[in-house]
Amino acid sequence: MKTILLDIDDTIFDFHNCAKDSIIKSSEEFGISFSPKMFDRYFEQNWKLWGDYEKGLIERDDIFNIRFPILFAEFNIKADGIEFENAFQRHFMNTCSIVDGANEFIQYLSNKYEVYIVSNSLEKTQRSRLKKAGFDKYFKDIFVSDSVGYQKPTKEFFNYCFDKLKNVNKSQTIIIGDSLSSDIQGGINAGIKTCWFNPNKKVNKTKYKADYEISSLKEIKNIL
Repeated sequence: MKTILLDIDDTIFDFHNCAKDSIIKSSEEFGISFSPKMFDRYFEQNWKLWGDYEKGLIERDDIFNIRFPILFAEFNIKADGIEFENAFQRHFMNTCSIVDGANEFIQYLSNKYEVYIVSNSLEKTQRSRLKKAGFDKYFKDIFVSDSVGYQKPTKEFFNYCFDKLKNVNKSQTIIIGDSLSSDIQGGINAGIKTCWFNPNKKVNKTKYKADYEISSLKEIKNIL
């Protein structure tokens, strides 16, 4: 292998911790008390919306426009969901709770390969978080659906990446990520090798089978 395409959230950053911290800070501004049930419901709805985005059922902006308004309506919270989303984004772009072993993992990969970020999110937000964590210097470039115009797992997203990378050989490229529907399916669509980061050792009930599977980031040394 010569080229690594690397996911961000729940691969090197702990999305759950980052999002929860950002919600707590936003709630303090709005005088809202988030219950455990509200947090659970937020994450449940959020995963569904991102899944719909991956399938092309909704636009990316739809996620940000409706997730908190829907949540607040369900729990009868008298607050502006759009304004809360703005506060959430402001805090989220400065959060960088990292997955265990991410520092060593990124340094190891960047010393041996050309590493690129591939993410479904907002480019400004992801660049900010990578810089805050001190990770930005390890990546050759980042490709985010916000600026690419397409999302993982579409072929168009990966075609865009490879058009920009030009001389990269697909047979010597691998994608590493936590999502079967986004990263692994995307890698299969792109015709490259795939590595599923599965720290919770979930059972894969999908048709998308990764070439490799790791449950901790340090296990990457057994593959690459």
